[in-house]
Amino acid sequence: MIVINSSDIIKKPSFITKPTDITFVQDAKKHITKSVVLPYELYERVKEKIEDEIYLYNNKKALSREANDEFLEIESICEELV
Repeated sequence: MIVINSSDIIKKPSFITKPTDITFVQDAKKHITKSVVLPYELYERVKEKIEDEIYLYNNKKALSREANDEFLEIESICEELV
């Protein structure tokens, strides 16, 4: 894993355009990670999991707590059947 800041991007743009490892981009002043850049091959492997998590997150916002708990219970059973 590589940790860089905006000045590193200006010096060497390939950190972002052609990443070879997971790259964390930090705010230069606060030293807080603001972005993560993945090599495309790694992204392809985690893409489905990311989409699943986004779906669950959006579903959680749309449903009440009780309905969301019921959905998660049903969803885990469905995954086991597949």
